[in-house]
Amino acid sequence: MKLLSTRILVSASLVAACFTATAHAEDVPNAVSPGIAAKLMVRGTLEGVQVTDLRSQRRNDVLVVQAEMYNTTVKDVRVYYRFRWTDAAGMQVGDGEVWKPLMILGKQSQIVKSTGYGPQATDFRIEMSAEPR
Repeated sequence: MKLLSTRILVSASLVAACFTATAHAEDVPNAVSPGIAAKLMVRGTLEGVQVTDLRSQRRNDVLVVQAEMYNTTVKDVRVYYRFRWTDAAGMQVGDGEVWKPLMILGKQSQIVKSTGYGPQATDFRIEMSAEPR
């Protein structure tokens, strides 16, 4: 009887450890799809922030991008991001943008938007980093 209760206790401990391990922010992927992940340049971990939607279109011959970021944790996270614009050959267009801070509250989403540097900007990357609040 004592051996059976010990096994149950050990099994319960292992299950609890598995749930605890999966709850960490490091286990959350940076993007919901490989296509979105290909557009991200992540420095460090995003502390549970995930890019859930990414849209781009040309307006008046200028590329406009909109990204939605979702905080999968209950803690507030400060995200820093900037867009890098490139031409058809992959060369950077324009001066590099400054880092922009963004506070994303727990279990909330935020939309960021940026416009390319003129008609020569044909592609982009979003550079991101985050820190817990």
